[in-house]
Amino acid sequence: MNRSFSRCIGGLVLLTAVWLLIGCRPATVPILPTAAVTAVAQTATPTAPSNQQPISLPPTNTTQPTRQPDQPSQPTATLPPTFTPEPTATLAPTIRPFATLEATPPTAVPSPIPPFPKSEAITNIVLVGNDVAEPQGGRTDSIIIVSINRDTKTATMLSLPRDLYVVIPGWRMTKINLALPHGHGVDYPGAGGGLLKDTIEYNLGLPIDYYARIGFEGFKSVVDAVGGVEVVVTCALTDWRLKSPELDQTVEDNWELFTLEPGVYQMDGDLALWYARSRRTTNDFERGRRQQQVLRAIFDTGLEQNLITDLPDLWRVYREAVETDLTLPVVLELAALAPAVRENGVQHLAIAGDAVQSWLEPGTGWSTQLLRPETAVPILRQVMQPPALNRATRPPIVVEVVGGDEELYRLAAENLAWYGFIPRYVPTTESAPARTHIDYFGPNFKGSSSDLLSWLFHQTTAAITLQANHDGDAAYRIYLGYDFDPCLPSFTAPAGEN
Repeated sequence: MNRSFSRCIGGLVLLTAVWLLIGCRPATVPILPTAAVTAVAQTATPTAPSNQQPISLPPTNTTQPTRQPDQPSQPTATLPPTFTPEPTATLAPTIRPFATLEATPPTAVPSPIPPFPKSEAITNIVLVGNDVAEPQGGRTDSIIIVSINRDTKTATMLSLPRDLYVVIPGWRMTKINLALPHGHGVDYPGAGGGLLKDTIEYNLGLPIDYYARIGFEGFKSVVDAVGGVEVVVTCALTDWRLKSPELDQTVEDNWELFTLEPGVYQMDGDLALWYARSRRTTNDFERGRRQQQVLRAIFDTGLEQNLITDLPDLWRVYREAVETDLTLPVVLELAALAPAVRENGVQHLAIAGDAVQSWLEPGTGWSTQLLRPETAVPILRQVMQPPALNRATRPPIVVEVVGGDEELYRLAAENLAWYGFIPRYVPTTESAPARTHIDYFGPNFKGSSSDLLSWLFHQTTAAITLQANHDGDAAYRIYLGYDFDPCLPSFTAPAGEN
């Protein structure tokens, strides 16, 4: 693939909805909030569901992907809600009808989660990565929902585990990564982008407007087209990797155990794909975070190179390289928000941790994840709400980081920015203290997000020292000690507000 064509693919994929969301200073909220849910029906938790018999749940979404055959329309009926989501003051509900819940024959099927309120200012897009080279083949390897709010000019990214066990309307209960198949012997009538949208709405209550998917060769081309991306690795990662990309994958001697230690890396397409897909020594949830991280790096680089201006000329190539139902007018509208969204903030969420529980499917022995609505619903509710630490509705929280090693600062800054703080480097020639310590400049901790900040540095809130006076706009000053460890236990962060 020549560089000109590769740049076309890179520019177009960068502009398929998420490119406008990602920046090197994302504003985010913790992945797993601690808020309790009080209105979830017991029937919403699936218990030993069976996938041996088909269930009659015709899809309601009739929007078809650009590269999919026509799908027959199906009758729809309104489902009785199993619980009522908390209303959001600024959002007017626009709930759509769902498919019938009747199962034929009766099957243990979880009740649907009613759609969360969604205003016309919000656009939800599901991004899909395939486990084969082409966008139309294979199973879904990664699923990230992107929600763009045009009123607040903010955005949210939500990672879904590919092994999430869900109702696929019109078919059966199985893993969510089979809702958009082509190949592997799992094709069935109605499969495609529309069905994936209905699957997400039925099981998660998130109405999806558009979808886009790409194969891993296209992903690598995107990274290489922008000259590689800079990624800050905060946790060591070890997995098998081909010694060279052109080697035969079926030859055992062509593989080696490869490790990335914490640090700042300039990644080409091959390394970025390895980093985003690896889960041998971690898990699918950690991989979801790395995928968001690489996307953030890709799109930030694309914005810096001003690839957005090339969009109209690259539209034809885009339609050939990426499977989607996005249209050029929609993409142009969202692209215009890019600078403001990057400035105001992106929150990073995941259905992970105690939002799911492991479950083996009877008969196949497949390892899957069952949704736990009582802990998942608070996360889902945040998807269409502005980030807690966004700069559109509140002043930023600036954090000064004092240290003599710029790379250590970059590791600390990556974590701070991921959760919505604004890091600032204060270099020093003084020796690092034995232990990291934190000063807070304010009369009290109200609204300071001190729980979240102390968690980022493996400290307790009690260890933060109140300092009444400070010249400047920083709320915190952190002195990095020899005990500083950038690797964090993901999905256990506190709520971020005191």
